[in-house]
Amino acid sequence: MSKFVSVLAFSLIASGISEAISYALVYRTDQFQHLKQKIVQNELKLEEEKQVVGGSGSGKHRQRRIESLEAMLSAARSKAGGLQLRSTIMVGVMQLLFIYVVNLFFRGQIVATLPFEPLSMFRSLTHRGLPEDSPSNACSATFVFVLGGLVFKSMLDRCLQLGLPKGSSLPKWVTNPEDVIAGK
Repeated sequence: MSKFVSVLAFSLIASGISEAISYALVYRTDQFQHLKQKIVQNELKLEEEKQVVGGSGSGKHRQRRIESLEAMLSAARSKAGGLQLRSTIMVGVMQLLFIYVVNLFFRGQIVATLPFEPLSMFRSLTHRGLPEDSPSNACSATFVFVLGGLVFKSMLDRCLQLGLPKGSSLPKWVTNPEDVIAGK
């Protein structure tokens, strides 16, 4: 097995362990599940309120309901973020440990070659742990591990759907750019 594939496999394993830690510490708890349900319900109510054009109630009353739902949603998200803090710290420590192990096994070894020469500000990232006389387009194991971890972690998050829903937390210009351009 090539060095590149070995580093990617290790990155996948590290991401899986990180997600398992997050699941054990946060995602399976009743408190987090309750907050997740509350957030989903409030997001649905908020979308319904925003979709009502004329409907029941005056404009000011509907605006107050929308603001109230947004405040409840924000409070629930911040409370869930507080629950995730312990897991985030544990995962960060584990990732540092994994990076140390990768550096231990692959120190000074070129794992991949980039098809271009990276900008000077990124060269220190791509050459982490490589000798000074290595080619400028060489890529270290640490760089591959970190990039692989970013990709695998986001894929696992998306596939397992353990965390909070991310739908309406995006800004309006991202979710519905036509309305923003039209000035609605």
